[in-house]
Amino acid sequence: MTILAMTIAHSVVERLNRSKTTVTVEKLNNPSDMCVGSRLRVKRTALGISCQELCKQAGIDREDLDAYEAGARRVSANLLLRIAKLLDVRPDYFFRDYTKEELESCLQSPVD
Repeated sequence: MTILAMTIAHSVVERLNRSKTTVTVEKLNNPSDMCVGSRLRVKRTALGISCQELCKQAGIDREDLDAYEAGARRVSANLLLRIAKLLDVRPDYFFRDYTKEELESCLQSPVD
């Protein structure tokens, strides 16, 4: 390769490297997912149930439970019913403290 070709190739590679910008988009957790997750964690710990035990009984991975409790991932209706049964609560336990305004706000929010 000639010096000119090497210089051009080097210049092209440098421009490509400079143009590679990483854009990080932080997904904000949905307030209702955070509420459900928080109430799940509170009830689980109050009953003295370990993460491992709940995962085993519910048939989920530890990483999933961590994401649910952090509000980073939405709990499906079916899983929420299973978890409610395992924690000996009614499904509405996870939404009990919602105010009318918060519920109406959820209805106006776009569905993910």
